[in-house]
Amino acid sequence: MALRRILLRYDDYPDTREKFSKTNTRKTSSKRRIKDLTEHKEKNTSLDRFADHTLQELFERGFIQDIIWQLQQGKEATVYVATSQQGLVAVKVYADIRARSFRNDSVYREGRFVADVRIEKAIQDRTNVGINAQLVLWVEQEFRELHALHHQGIAVPKPIAWNGNVIVMEFIGTEDGAAPRLSDLHLSKEEARSAFEQAKNILRGFARMGRVHGDFSTFNLLWHEGKVYAIDFPQMIRFRENPQAEILLRRDIKGMLKTFSKLGIAEDEDALYREVLRQVPR
Repeated sequence: MALRRILLRYDDYPDTREKFSKTNTRKTSSKRRIKDLTEHKEKNTSLDRFADHTLQELFERGFIQDIIWQLQQGKEATVYVATSQQGLVAVKVYADIRARSFRNDSVYREGRFVADVRIEKAIQDRTNVGINAQLVLWVEQEFRELHALHHQGIAVPKPIAWNGNVIVMEFIGTEDGAAPRLSDLHLSKEEARSAFEQAKNILRGFARMGRVHGDFSTFNLLWHEGKVYAIDFPQMIRFRENPQAEILLRRDIKGMLKTFSKLGIAEDEDALYREVLRQVPR
């Protein structure tokens, strides 16, 4: 059951029901230093910029030029900052699913459509093909959601391209550094209130689109020039597909209020839950 690779960019991404795109993913280390991505034992041509074949394709297609620093390393992915023809971009490189903390993402996958029944069975059986396919679906999900959310005007990084286990997206920040997470900041009372209201608007925007983030807290909210941006969407689910949606929405709100409480914001959990739930199309 061979898997072929794909390369998609934002402008040619179709708005269609989720299907499985057969993509070749090679086993990837959970810790990818810039040196690991760029150092060659032997360069055959001047175009051999990256040792990582997926990044090399993105380079050859003009989506990235040079990786200049590592922004964030987590269990699921490492994010780098790269130069491009349009300026700085964020490059999210997913780790092999065997090394990730979301080894069992069944609560998020529930209700998602997979066109190939053999792939679905392989995922359930945890075969090598299934594990690789699960990683592809996880990465594809983030690209799809970024595309849909950005198209609806919600404050998220603009997706630029997706290839294998890599997503290239808008870099939120400046040449001096990346936008900080709200969880890392000590905002003034006025700034904290503004951030909270923006976060609520983002939650309501998700709900109007029939979606739940699945991991919504100040750890996944960036603060840049007085504006809040939401990040990290592979686990995002849809109300019409996943029976766990209301449970996960409640968890999102609980997590959001818990972390915002550290910024001096106190709100009623039940009231906010009902407010957001009313936005969901019926």
